[in-house]
Amino acid sequence: MKRIFVMTAMWVTLITLATAQPPSSSGQRQGRGFGTPEERAKNQTERLDKLVKLTSEQKNKMNAVNIDVSKKTDAAMKKAQGSQDRTAMRETMTELNAERDKQYKAILTEEQYKTYQEDNARREKERAERRGRQR
Repeated sequence: MKRIFVMTAMWVTLITLATAQPPSSSGQRQGRGFGTPEERAKNQTERLDKLVKLTSEQKNKMNAVNIDVSKKTDAAMKKAQGSQDRTAMRETMTELNAERDKQYKAILTEEQYKTYQEDNARREKERAERRGRQR
């Protein structure tokens, strides 16, 4: 009986260890939208490339913009950590998004920028619908 208990405990431990998620190497939460600024910038640039078919020059410029904005976002989040002032954080993020969009507009063609704006509007609508269902 003792042997069965020990074997069961070993199997439970092995299964738990095998299914556990590895710790984050960057110290940040992993998953959708998280990671290092460089990782997020790469993901954003790839998504945009699939959406509007960027040239290699545009990819390089967009990646630089995305890295810059991601770093500024991290700094703003770190500064706001522990703060309950959501309004100030929302304003900061709105400013960063406006800055990014201004730079995107300078890099993309009119047609590409229009497609980007339409996709942003669609995604915002989906987020709003999800938030409505969660409440």
